[in-house]
Amino acid sequence: MAIVPGLEHRKRHGWKLMLIALGMVGFAFINVPLFRVFCTHLGLYVAPDEKLAASTGPVDTHRDINISFSTVTPPGLPVTLTPGDMLQTVHLDQRTENKFTFVNTSDHTVRFRAIHDIYPAAAATHLALIQCFCFSDQTMKPHETKTLPVIYQINQGLDPRVKRVSVMYTLEPLAAGAPPAAGIGGQ
Repeated sequence: MAIVPGLEHRKRHGWKLMLIALGMVGFAFINVPLFRVFCTHLGLYVAPDEKLAASTGPVDTHRDINISFSTVTPPGLPVTLTPGDMLQTVHLDQRTENKFTFVNTSDHTVRFRAIHDIYPAAAATHLALIQCFCFSDQTMKPHETKTLPVIYQINQGLDPRVKRVSVMYTLEPLAAGAPPAAGIGGQ
């Protein structure tokens, strides 16, 4: 029986392609859990329940942490965002609320999304945003004013050297036909 020239090479090449395809399918299945682990580690996103359950370390309810709030609105987005309190002093494990006022200063309806950033990064895994306008896209009618709460708490386990945590909200405009953020709706 004669072996067809190149057949063995084609078989090896076919096996390699099949392994690559299987690897891609496997990666697709573990991509979401890997993404959550990565984001949780960096403090980019952690579901509120998971953050509350993640409290670790010795209980120190007498420790005060200063939380400063700031906002950034890009040029061209006619919305002002103002925190009720720019600085709040809270105890560990104490639920606290701060109200934010949005004002659409234009004659047009605007859509935007608030994205939060927490500094230092180590505090992001200990700051539980229990309720936040940053979880949903916002739509505001011309000259509309909204006051929305942010309910949060700092959990145990925060590095004792951290005395101040900064939370900054950046408003990002959304195009008129842009789909809403995955799994959430506007307020």
